[in-house]
Amino acid sequence: MTTPRLLAISLSCHEPVNRALFREIGALGIPVQLVVPRRHFVGGQWRDTPDFPPENYELTLLDLTGTNQRTHRLQGLQAVVDAFQPTHIYCDSDPASMMVRQAKQVAPNARLWSLTAENMPQSLGIDLRKAAETRNPAGIASALVKAWLRRSARRKVDRVLTLSKDGTALIEAMGLTATQVPIGFDPRLFQPLPEAERAAVRAELGLTRPVIAYFGRQTPEKGIHVLIDALDRIRDRPWQFLIDDFIGASGYTAQLQAQIERLGISDRVTFFESRHEDMARYMNAADIVVLPSLSTPKWKEQYGRVIQEVMACGRTMVGSRSGAIPEVMGGQGHLFDEGDVAGLAKLLGGLLDKGQYADEAARSYALANLSVNRQAEIMAGHLRAET
Repeated sequence: MTTPRLLAISLSCHEPVNRALFREIGALGIPVQLVVPRRHFVGGQWRDTPDFPPENYELTLLDLTGTNQRTHRLQGLQAVVDAFQPTHIYCDSDPASMMVRQAKQVAPNARLWSLTAENMPQSLGIDLRKAAETRNPAGIASALVKAWLRRSARRKVDRVLTLSKDGTALIEAMGLTATQVPIGFDPRLFQPLPEAERAAVRAELGLTRPVIAYFGRQTPEKGIHVLIDALDRIRDRPWQFLIDDFIGASGYTAQLQAQIERLGISDRVTFFESRHEDMARYMNAADIVVLPSLSTPKWKEQYGRVIQEVMACGRTMVGSRSGAIPEVMGGQGHLFDEGDVAGLAKLLGGLLDKGQYADEAARSYALANLSVNRQAEIMAGHLRAET
C-alpha cells in the first residue's frame, strides 16, 4: 500500500479560516498540496487572498478565471499536478462545475473527489422550469451548461462528499459514490471564552441584557424577519438582538431595518461586522443564537455552519426544522417549526425566563461529531482505503 497524496483545490480556502481541514489531514500523515485562487470573486467584487502561513500542508496560489462558481478554472494547475503527483484530487466545488472537469483533465489517473451542498432534486427539467418562471434567458443557458456538467461528473468523479442525508440520496441516485461529512469547525477558534473576555466583548458591543443573536447571510430564506417578529412578541422580557452584517447592505437588509424601526425596537438591536475568524468572540457574547431558515420550492437549509460553531462555543442554539438543521443539531439545542412566529416567541420567552444559556452537552456533541478533526478522520480513512 502506498501513501495517499492529496491535491486539494479550494475556492473557500481563499479565507484562511477554512484551511484547518487540510492542517488536520496533514497532521494524520497524508501529504497535502493545497491550491487556492490568488484572487476570488466574492460578493460581487474581486478580493485578494490574505497572507497566511500554511501548517502541515503546502500552499500554491493560482489565478482564477471567470466570476461564476460553476465555470471557474485555475491557470497553471497542470504544472502543480505534474510536480506533486497526487493519488487523489479533492475539489470543494460541486460535481457539476468546470473546476471538477479541469481537475480530471490535468490528472486523469488520480482519483477525483468533489463536494456538494445540494439537498434538493436536480434535473434539466427542474432547472428549465425555474428559468421559465423567472423569465430569465440566461437561466436557460445556465441550466443547459449545468446539465452537461452533471452528465460529465458521472464519468469523472469517483467520490462526492455530501453534507446531509438528502444530499447523499441525491448523489447516489446519480449513480455516484457518496460519503457524508461535516463541514467541520476549527476547535482552536470556536470554544468558550473565559468569563472576563466574554464580558469584555459584551461591553465593547454595549450588551447589558440577555442577548439573542443571528449570524449569517441576510437573505429572505434565512427567515430573519420571522425572528424579529418573534422578538416583538416578547418585548416584555429583557433582551437585546445582535446581528452581523455578513454580506453587506442589501434590499433584504433594508427591509429588516425598516421592520425593526416599524416595531419600535431599534434601541435593542446591535449590528456589527466581523471576519469569520473573529466570529467566535461574538458567538460567545451571545446567550441564544437562532437560525430561523425558511424552506422554499427551490431551497432548504443545506447545512448551517453557524450551528456547530455556536454549539462549540457552548451557547444555546435554536433552529427551525428547515432542511439539514435538525440533522446537524443532532438532538442538541432547541427546534421550532419553520415560520412559526408564535412558537418561536414562546420558545425564546421560556429560555429567557429560565436564564441558563451555557450548553456543555451541545459543545461535547459538536467536538465529537462536527469538527475539522472528525472531517479529516473520515476523509483520511477513505484516502488510505483507496490507495
